Formats: sequence, C-alpha cells, structure tokens
Amino acid sequence: MSAVAGGGPGSTASTNLRAASAPVCFGVNEVLPAGAWMPDREAVLDAIAALDYAGTELGPPGYLGDAAAVRDGLARRGLLLVGAFLPLHFSSAAQFPEDRAWLGRTLALIAEAVPPGARPFAVLSEGFGEPLRMQYAGRIEEHPEAALPDARVPVLVANLQRAAEDCRAAGLEPVLHHHAATYIETDAEIRRVLDAIDPTLLGLCLDTGHARFGGADPVALARDYHELIRHVHLKDCSRAVIEAGRRADKGFADLTAEGAFTELGQGDAGVAEVVAVLRTHGYAGWLVVEQDRYLFADGDLEATLEAQRRNRAWLRELGI
Repeated sequence: MSAVAGGGPGSTASTNLRAASAPVCFGVNEVLPAGAWMPDREAVLDAIAALDYAGTELGPPGYLGDAAAVRDGLARRGLLLVGAFLPLHFSSAAQFPEDRAWLGRTLALIAEAVPPGARPFAVLSEGFGEPLRMQYAGRIEEHPEAALPDARVPVLVANLQRAAEDCRAAGLEPVLHHHAATYIETDAEIRRVLDAIDPTLLGLCLDTGHARFGGADPVALARDYHELIRHVHLKDCSRAVIEAGRRADKGFADLTAEGAFTELGQGDAGVAEVVAVLRTHGYAGWLVVEQDRYLFADGDLEATLEAQRRNRAWLRELGI
C-alpha cells in the first residue's frame, strides 16, 4: 500500500482517519437534470466548515472559482483541498485526446490552488454520456448490449494510465473512481480494471455507494483490494430504490433524484463494515462523506443541511 494511504496492512493507525465532505452532498453535480440548481459556493463551504470537516473535494472544476478563489475560500475556513473528481472518456480513442487536454488545464488550476507541499487526489472516473449506460445503470448485467466491447477494454486501461501519469507529473496522487452509469460500474467491470492497472502508478478510490449501486459488495471490494485503496468516498445506497426504478425503467438521473443515495446508515452499502475493514488493514487516509443528490426549485436547502448534519453525527458514532 502506498504511503499516501496512511500505512501498510499491518498498521493500526485508525486514529489518523480524517473526515471530509464534498459539494455533491449539496446538489453540486457535473451534469444536472432539467430543473435542478446548484447553491452558492460560499454557502456550501460554510456548511462544510460548520460540520467540522477537515477538508472538501473540489466539485466540478470552476464551481469554487479560479485558483485564487479556491485558495482563499478554503483558507478562510481552515479547510484542506482533498481531491478533485475528474471524469474522462478513457474508453473512447476518439474523445480521449480532447479530454486529456482538458485534464491538463484542470490539473494546472488545482496545482495553483493548493499550498506548497500539498498533494490532493486526482479522482479519475470513466466519463458519462453513453445513453445505454445512463438508462440501465444499476441493472447493467441484465443488458449485455450496454457492455463495453472487449476491444475497447485495453484502450480504457491504457488511457487511464496515461491520465495517471499526467496527474503525477502535476503533483497530484491519481486514484480510480468506479462510478455508476459508466463502463466501470459492476463488480466484474471494477475488478477487471483493477486487476489490469499498474498499482505503482494508480490506486483505488473506493466509493461504497457507487459499488452498491452497480451491484457489487463494497465490503468484499474493501477486503480484496485493501492494498490498492488510497482514498475513500463514504456513501450509502438503497438497492430497493434501484429495484423500484428497474420496474419503472428509470435511468441514473431519475434514481439519483429519487434518493438512491441515502443518508449514511439508511441504505445497504455496509458503510460501517467497510470502515471496520479499512481500520483492520491500517488505512489512515481521507474518508470523504458523499450523498449524491440534486436540488430542485421546490426543494429545501435547509433539509439538505439537516441531512448532512445527520451524516456527520453518524460518522462521529464510528469515532471519526
């Protein structure tokens, strides 16, 4: 396990676990459905600081402003920049060059926004937008027509590792984030990619909620790939919501809007068990609390804040 993860398999340094949040908890997303809105960045940063988190992820590049605004906004609240979620179309030979150029510009912004010596995580995800994946997210195994063609798997792995090299050159630690509605969603897809990457180049960002959304067992992934885990997104997920959506033929955006990602402890992602496995194997890095959601005109931002207060309280019960 990399030193970035906070210790080797024999370590018991669980007291070094650090809690962070992310703008996605407050409806800030890369892609919004019709009628959704994102709250003011100052309100989001104020909320994260008030919840006594030590850091935050960036949210969509540009949401927190330019490099100077990011530095100032975080410094005034005593928050660290933990990482940035960076989706690219690794599996597309045609799209990746343009995405890689965007990655270079974004990495430059992040590098300018962090203080000297800081090394936030570049959280690399396969990109969104494939219609079949968006429509059949959470039930991909029932739809083989939505699978990534075998010939594109080596393309995905090679481009993923090229992006990881770019991140390292820019001073960020790259990790792979498996994600619903992409070509790295199901248990088999996650394992296929993790078994193919160079572990000295790229680590794993285990996302408990997205693992469960895609039908994987987050606890099993934590056990099987503990040496590769360098970053963690703590997220809960209700398969009952996904199953109801399957019967109504609902896609990823609808399922997210309807609460597929629940408050911590309210779903069946086994979040507490995952934390226990991480502690057993000496993980001592960041735990980023996330609850993917959208805010709509008839929504209540205060209700969202209350949900995040409950998430923070739940985490404190685990001693974090």
